[in-house]
Amino acid sequence: MTRRTRIFLGILLIYTAGIAFLLYRVVGDIDPRYRESAEESLVETSQLMASLVEQDVIAGALNTAKLEPLFRSVYAREFSAQIYNLHKSKVELRVYVTDRNGRVMFDSTGRQNGADFSKWSDVSRTLAGVYGARTSRDVESDPRTSVMYVSAPVRWNDEIVGVVSVGKPVQSFGQFVEDARARTLWVGVGSALALLVLAIIVSVWLVRPFGLISDYWGWVRSQPRLSVSRMARRALDALRSGFSEMRDTLTGRNYVADYVQNFTHEVKSPLSAIRGAAELLQEPSMPAEERAHFLTNITRETQRIQEIVDRMMELTALETRRALDRTEPVALGPLLQDIAASARTAASARSVEVRVAIEAQATTEGDPFLLRRAVSNLLD
Repeated sequence: MTRRTRIFLGILLIYTAGIAFLLYRVVGDIDPRYRESAEESLVETSQLMASLVEQDVIAGALNTAKLEPLFRSVYAREFSAQIYNLHKSKVELRVYVTDRNGRVMFDSTGRQNGADFSKWSDVSRTLAGVYGARTSRDVESDPRTSVMYVSAPVRWNDEIVGVVSVGKPVQSFGQFVEDARARTLWVGVGSALALLVLAIIVSVWLVRPFGLISDYWGWVRSQPRLSVSRMARRALDALRSGFSEMRDTLTGRNYVADYVQNFTHEVKSPLSAIRGAAELLQEPSMPAEERAHFLTNITRETQRIQEIVDRMMELTALETRRALDRTEPVALGPLLQDIAASARTAASARSVEVRVAIEAQATTEGDPFLLRRAVSNLLD
């Protein structure tokens, strides 16, 4: 797996994790938002019911006689309401009224009359003069039976004499929650996939040329005899030319610096010798034999400088050449033996022995002259 692929997969993993976390937070936040909306409506309904009950309070005593026929009639009403995808045909609102001790005096469902609700948080908090609400299950093991309750105080002469609690089954708006979750998931996943596909297309469109350039660059570097005429496609031919020019430019900068440094180092010694000999030749009393000796030194050092310049020119020509004009089979044995024979005289003067160890049939494809110059420069 290439580094580019690992980076892409890493970005893809981070993107997927980010989208998953975002959808998790959004989907998980839907139910609380619906509960908040439902609770706000229950607050108003509880205040309305508390006001109705307060109309029948006599000397601090609650009178709920009118509530039973009222809710019997409400529950018996027939209606049909299509609320988006939800079809509603019955009233699910629940109401119970407790006295100042928390005992139920009226329950719209008829199941809790006379029960002690003083421990329930909606009743106890409301009797204490603060906002009271709770969510409880009709069946403890079944979360689908959860009911939200909101309470309001019943007052008489600014004294709390009872509590009205209004409840609504969570299941009544559960379908809205499930539909919202499903739509959010579908839209979120669809949008994420669409964006991901678009990002992949754009990334491939933008990055692929760089990959091709990188691959081609590696191929160019592995082809020492690369020729423009071998490029079949015009785009790759232009790319090859551009890379060749860039490589020549970058190489040229370093080459100039190395060239000047090497040339200065090589020429410094003979120039010093020539300068010293010239200063000594200015002495009028110098014997003729010594004068001839110093003139010979000047000639020898001048020839040395000429050899350095010629060798530098040859190296320059070799460095700037990117392809061979012609190639032919070259027998390496005879070529190296000939070069070694030419170098043995200078090597012996320096107490260096030159040996050639190569298979007799060794051959290569190349330019014999350039091979000779390259090996000779190594020996020099």
